[in-house]
Amino acid sequence: MKNDWLFPVLIMDNFNFCISAKNCFMKKSFILLVSLFLIGIVSGNSQTTKKETPPPPPPKVDIKKFVHPIVTVKGKMADDFYERNPSVTEILRQGNVVILKKKDGTSEKYDLSKKDQDKNFTEKYGVSPIPPPPPPKTKSKA
Repeated sequence: MKNDWLFPVLIMDNFNFCISAKNCFMKKSFILLVSLFLIGIVSGNSQTTKKETPPPPPPKVDIKKFVHPIVTVKGKMADDFYERNPSVTEILRQGNVVILKKKDGTSEKYDLSKKDQDKNFTEKYGVSPIPPPPPPKTKSKA
């Protein structure tokens, strides 16, 4: 055998060819798998419909009913009223409601916006020493 020294080189050439063919096959299959994986992710995301989260509820507005201040009268008008009505110790007005506190501890309420109660109050006690509440402010259009 003349070319004995050539035998290992031929084996190495076949071996290198075999390794390079396997490397090429593995690279191609890896690229194929990665591309299929990415296509699956992209198509899966495009098919799912994202539900929008509802907006947060509006903040609750704390609406308080307007309460008229309690008005008391002192002075000559109140003294005249107490002289005419000795059983009354105190008279208060809150909006259209007049509250009379008597010496025996009871109290009477009269809503002066109602005609029958206004008439009963004026017949029993006379004119109220507390002026009526001011009319509500009208909003002017500018």
